[in-house]
Formats: sequence, C-alpha cells, structure tokens
Amino acid sequence: MQQPGRGKAFALSEALRQLLDARQDKMADRLIDQCSNELVRQISESPIASLNVRLSYLLKTRLRRRTTQGERGLHSAAPLLVSVFNLWCREGRRASVRSVLRELGGADLRALREERELDPEVVSMLREFDLCA
Repeated sequence: MQQPGRGKAFALSEALRQLLDARQDKMADRLIDQCSNELVRQISESPIASLNVRLSYLLKTRLRRRTTQGERGLHSAAPLLVSVFNLWCREGRRASVRSVLRELGGADLRALREERELDPEVVSMLREFDLCA
C-alpha cells in the first residue's frame, strides 16, 4: 500500500528535481516563475530541495530576486504541473509523472483531475492514486 502524498511543495520540488536532472532548465524556470512566493519558500524548505544543491541554489536565488516584486503566482500545484506532465508523457517519462503524483495530496489530485488540458494518459494514471488520496 502506498503512503498518501505529502503535498504540493514535495510534488513541485520532485518535479523540479526531475526537470533539472533531465536538463530541462527552461521548463524548471517557468515552473518556478508561476509559483507564488510562499509556495517557492515551501518548496525550498522541502527535503528534496535541500538535498539537491542545484535546486536549492535556484530557489534561493529566485526568492531573493522576488522580495521587492511583491506576491504573485499560483498557490495550487495542479495548473503548474499540467505542462510538465504533458511534456513528460510526450517524452515517454511516465515514471517521472508517477513520482510527482505520488507526492500530491488528495485535494491537489482532485484539482489535477479537473484540468482540461491534461494529457489523457496522466488522467488514467490518476486512478492509481485514488486509493491513497
């Protein structure tokens, strides 16, 4: 039996780690740019981010630059992850999709299910996580 997800900060930090490992830096930058300051702060405090030097540096740099810009961005993980998941499905990286889905909590999984632009393959994967949400 799988453990329930740990939340959007864990899921987003895992997605960012996967993107950086795959050298998809532009997609990682776009993902961070769409996050609210509070969400970037939460991601930077996650164990995944703290264990990845490159990700930790990227997040802290972005937070420093944003301090004068005010609050902006999204607080929900679902709309942020749609383009990442769709890209990974086209590339055949289903294990990466599952590793991020595993970290999401029930509310984020339900929100993701309602995203119209989500690749049908990801929608089918969401059923695997219904039991633990």
